[in-house]
Amino acid sequence: MSDEITDQQRLLNEAIALAAEVHVGQVRKQPDGRPYICHVLDVVNALPAHMHTIRLVAALHDTVEDIDPARQQWLKDTIKAKFGAEVLAGVEAMSHDKPKGLDKAGELAHYLRYVRKKVASNKAAIPVKIIDNYVNMKDRVAQFVAGGKDAEKARKKLHQYAQSIALLTAPKAKKKR
Repeated sequence: MSDEITDQQRLLNEAIALAAEVHVGQVRKQPDGRPYICHVLDVVNALPAHMHTIRLVAALHDTVEDIDPARQQWLKDTIKAKFGAEVLAGVEAMSHDKPKGLDKAGELAHYLRYVRKKVASNKAAIPVKIIDNYVNMKDRVAQFVAGGKDAEKARKKLHQYAQSIALLTAPKAKKKR
């Protein structure tokens, strides 16, 4: 077996390296405080290897929303130059601007609107968001089952992720693919 990697593997490694650069120092708040790049790798690794473009979007899925706004244009330009317009469009579709000051019902409504309008309109973003939600749900199930002060918050997040998956897998959403 050759030690050489394919062009697709090299690009995926570059996307993961860029994501690691953007997420350096960030940790998952729930449930275990792991480095944030672990979440990114969980999402990438849950997607089949033959879904190359989608895996690139997965590697970069939270970068635009998590980078300092002053560096967003640099990041978008970098993604487009290294990985192409299709990957950038998928990453932008995955980017969720979370407004401040909404109550819990308003946050849920805003999130579901984002999924319906931005994510569902991009072929690469749909499977990434489904897997992203699945990975998030795995984390929250453990938190919910453990009980305690964060169990109710975990239950609400599980509901949010389940609603998002339902939106993206409904027959109407499938027709948009």
